Amino acid sequence: MSIAVPVAGIAAGVVGKKAAAAGWGAVFGEDAPTVKAQKTAQKEAAQRRKQAKKDGASPAEISAIKDPSDEQPVWKLMLWATVSGVLLQGLRVAAKRGAKAGTERLTARRPHSNRG
Repeated sequence: MSIAVPVAGIAAGVVGKKAAAAGWGAVFGEDAPTVKAQKTAQKEAAQRRKQAKKDGASPAEISAIKDPSDEQPVWKLMLWATVSGVLLQGLRVAAKRGAKAGTERLTARRPHSNRG
């Protein structure tokens, strides 16, 4: 039982995060503003700036290349933080409770049936 409960919480977190990101994409038509997506966007913007510098673009053109995640409205970031935090915490708690109840049911000793 000591292993099943944390594993259920971790699994619920992973599945819930993927479901939340998929739901975000369905509603807004864009990638969810996760930390991973923001880092990827920053790397791509830096790569585009570097390539523009190699191609001989002017400093004004290079500075015009911006990270798309910087243009993300604050309300979307707050909504993502709320949805991912509350939803995932709820899923983790439910999974842990379910795993605990299930393992207790499996490991609990049952009295022998009366065969008298």
